[in-house]
Amino acid sequence: MAFSPRKATVILMLLLMVGFSGSLRRTAENGLETLSPPLDVELETLNCTAIAVRWRVPRRHVTAVMGYRLFLTEVRNSSPVGTPVTRNVPVHTDTLRGVPWDGLAEFSMEVSNLKNETKYHVTISAYGWAGEGRPSMPRDITPASHERCLRPAPPSAPDVVAASHTEIVLSWKPGASDGASPVQHFLVSYTRPEVDTEWTSLRVPVQTNSMVLRGLSPDTLYQFMVQAVNANGASPPSAINGIWTLSIQDAGSGAISKQRHIHAIANDEAAVYSDYSETTQNLFSSKMQDLGKPQVTSGPGAPASEISSNTWSFASPAAMSASLDAPSSGTTLAPPLPPAAPMTQWRGALRGVHDLPCEDTVCPPDTICVDDHASGGSRCQCALGRGGESCTEIVASHFPKLFGYSYMAFNPLKNSFHTFEISLDFKADSENGLLFYCGESEHGYGDFASLALLRGKLHFRYNCGTGAAHLVSEMGVVVGQWHTVSVHREGTSGWLQLDNHAPVTGQSQGTYTKITFRTPFYVGGSPNSYWLARAAGTNRGFQGCVQSLSINGRSVDMRPWPQGQALTGADVGECSRHACSGVSCANGGTCYITQDDAYICLCPLGYRGPLCHESFWLAVPHFNKSLLSYASAPWPHPQRHYLSFTEFEIAFWPSAPNGTLLYCQDANSSDFLSVTLVDGHVEFRFDCGSGVAVLRSEEPVSLFRWHEARASRTAREGILQVDNQNTVEGLADGAFTQIYCSSSLYLGGVPNYSATRRDSGVREPFTGSIQQVLLNDHIIPLATPSLEGVNVGNAEHPCSAHPCANAGVCQPRRDQYQCDCPIGFYGNHCQQVMTEEIEVPLFTGRSYLKFDNRNILRRLTGLRTHVQLRFRSSAPNGLLLLRGEGPGLVGADFMSLSLQGGAVVFSFDLGSGLGVLVANGTFSDGRWHLVKAVRDGQYGRIVVDGQRTIRGQSPGRMKQLNTNGPLYIGGMKEISQHTHRQYMRGLVGCISHLSLSSSFHISLMEEASDGKNIDTCLE
Repeated sequence: MAFSPRKATVILMLLLMVGFSGSLRRTAENGLETLSPPLDVELETLNCTAIAVRWRVPRRHVTAVMGYRLFLTEVRNSSPVGTPVTRNVPVHTDTLRGVPWDGLAEFSMEVSNLKNETKYHVTISAYGWAGEGRPSMPRDITPASHERCLRPAPPSAPDVVAASHTEIVLSWKPGASDGASPVQHFLVSYTRPEVDTEWTSLRVPVQTNSMVLRGLSPDTLYQFMVQAVNANGASPPSAINGIWTLSIQDAGSGAISKQRHIHAIANDEAAVYSDYSETTQNLFSSKMQDLGKPQVTSGPGAPASEISSNTWSFASPAAMSASLDAPSSGTTLAPPLPPAAPMTQWRGALRGVHDLPCEDTVCPPDTICVDDHASGGSRCQCALGRGGESCTEIVASHFPKLFGYSYMAFNPLKNSFHTFEISLDFKADSENGLLFYCGESEHGYGDFASLALLRGKLHFRYNCGTGAAHLVSEMGVVVGQWHTVSVHREGTSGWLQLDNHAPVTGQSQGTYTKITFRTPFYVGGSPNSYWLARAAGTNRGFQGCVQSLSINGRSVDMRPWPQGQALTGADVGECSRHACSGVSCANGGTCYITQDDAYICLCPLGYRGPLCHESFWLAVPHFNKSLLSYASAPWPHPQRHYLSFTEFEIAFWPSAPNGTLLYCQDANSSDFLSVTLVDGHVEFRFDCGSGVAVLRSEEPVSLFRWHEARASRTAREGILQVDNQNTVEGLADGAFTQIYCSSSLYLGGVPNYSATRRDSGVREPFTGSIQQVLLNDHIIPLATPSLEGVNVGNAEHPCSAHPCANAGVCQPRRDQYQCDCPIGFYGNHCQQVMTEEIEVPLFTGRSYLKFDNRNILRRLTGLRTHVQLRFRSSAPNGLLLLRGEGPGLVGADFMSLSLQGGAVVFSFDLGSGLGVLVANGTFSDGRWHLVKAVRDGQYGRIVVDGQRTIRGQSPGRMKQLNTNGPLYIGGMKEISQHTHRQYMRGLVGCISHLSLSSSFHISLMEEASDGKNIDTCLE
């Protein structure tokens, strides 16, 4: 029969394929099966109809694999039902690119359209030219309940308060969860019914339940509504609420009591609102697949405007921007003011003073007009965050400077109607002025509380409604010096303390015990100071600097919103403007202002001193709160290794009861991990993205002593143990089980505390020493170039004095230390030199010899290995020999000889399971013993002193030992961490006559490339 050339070519190709397939099958039959199932299968519930499946396979196993096949079988009453759902995952060249031969290839797939709350069996098998591989062990998973697909309930109608003629404060409450997934952020939309025909959406999502809008039009009606957004989409809009912004005249006189509120409007009262809701919902249903870029419409039929995602990044304190952000990018909240009457001329030397009242005055941009009731004119004052002659300069107001006509406004006092405590650090430039005021009325009528300077003494007044209390400090205030004042009220009783002097007490009149606070909490003055003379005792503003403000035990950030908590203000300067002038911090240090007239240099790691001039070697890190210390270390492995399990062990020595020990967070989610000290208790907090877990030690730790804390989490479950205290366990809320930290691992503090997660408990630096940090049994180096930080010094520890001679390394052990000596030196401080050649090495339990000669290493890999050595030991446990990454690491090849309980143990893992052969006996008797260990493929045997041969094998089908790295004899560096706690110490004894075959003998001391703490063995 004749064939055309084309047909002949096709037949030849088919024959080759059949032959290749048959070859693979024969290979499988001969025990070289390569279509193995995945070794590490992970399942994750995504929502009520979808799951994620991830698995890892050794790269060398994927050679003949064309792809993987997923089988999902529905299970009812513990029995499979129906036909399995099948998904194929082909293996592409791109998937394996960059994966080393001895590495792990990773695969993943999302399976959707499943039944909610239904259990599925999941198995995975490989397929290729050799046919179908063996399936993996079945794993069970259940998609989430129906509630996981619910969108959030609409928030409450927003509460709207006009803070000035161009500013409005919005706040709202989230709707009931009803089992829906957590709210991620809120979307705020507004309209001006008298001007606009559609709604406008703010481009920036709001992460909290309140915000301040700036740049609005005066005397204009604004209406607002809010939507909540979770992973499943946006809620229906809230009820609508509105308010008129103040007129310029009202804003200048501070007449907040004249606000015109609009009642909440239900969504069915106007057709435009239901259209808006439908448009937004339709848009979200089509766009929520890309959760990183949700979108919202600007009105019915209007094009969508992209919402930029909020990201956090750490910056050093010195690099924090002093600028005040605009309220929202890409959205104009008000058109420019019309060119009304020409601007009136300033009179006098004081900037911004006008002869006319605010209703006849037009102030420049970035200013606000305030009526001057004393002179009958008005004053154009720089808005909060602005300064300079024309109010164009950015002012950070870290340490506010007030000029007598300035003020700052914060939220009204909350949860303070019955009791409150307020502390303030200040430096006065005048003996008279209002320090703070908050009350029921802007003009001092009704309930109120105030603190003022009058003729050099502090006057604390408060009124519960039936008569004012008046407390006066006995000591006076010294102008130009810093003072601390604290006021406290509980019911009718009051308390005033200046610095450390004896407190003054008093009581208000009548029987009423509660105060109603409706006005903002004003600091340094008020836009209505003229009317407060009767209540507060003065109508003058404070002149001087304010350094810190604390209300009910919580520190108040006095920077302008959103960086700080100040909502509005006028003519507020910066006291610390020139504190770093002329200061030059050396060696890359940065000047950072700590007070109005004080600074510190933030010195990089390895430098110290007031100006970072002194270099030093870091032995045991010491952190100091007053120096804003912190250190940061890179993660030892990629973040995928820590998603589901993370364990920290920290050895620390505190000298203060509060501070940050460890912290990390993700820039694009709410994930974080923190270990902190709070009133002496160790707190472990973490958030997988759906709720915070807080674990707190039962007892506080003692100061000025070493302690050990172990904090671990597996998915949502957390464990905390401190010293010998009882173990504390906790569970994070929600359904998310993984944590991703994009930041570095911060120790002792962080660069920017305002950027940390609100629920993390990270508030201030740690004061004390940190000696050791273990992350998943991996030591985080605390004195290497990979560590970064500022103002980290050396603890008062013997290692700081470099006690180890001859290049010995000092290893801290709590208050003590040990010296690791290089080969050729010995003694407690490595001070003694070996004068004679070492023939037989002596190991101390902290010793090791390291070999990296390729001719040696190649004899410990491949299909067959042969090891023979003589040893004697005086301890029942210790490592004799190790090559590989050690036991405890899935899929990692290794081989070891060790003593465990006096028995000799031969262990090896070829990638498919651990094989262990034990020669029982008491071989830690101080006598010499001969051990011979042989591995042939997955079969091994061991014999000690010519006694009975012990045989065994490793599981699975892998037959070759494939590993990199050196050979260690007698121990290894950081043995417990590198072997995942399988071996805690090295050999205490001697080793000799090491051979890797009948004809390949190793001279231990001559061929070792490195070693520590080696002495001479006395025969």
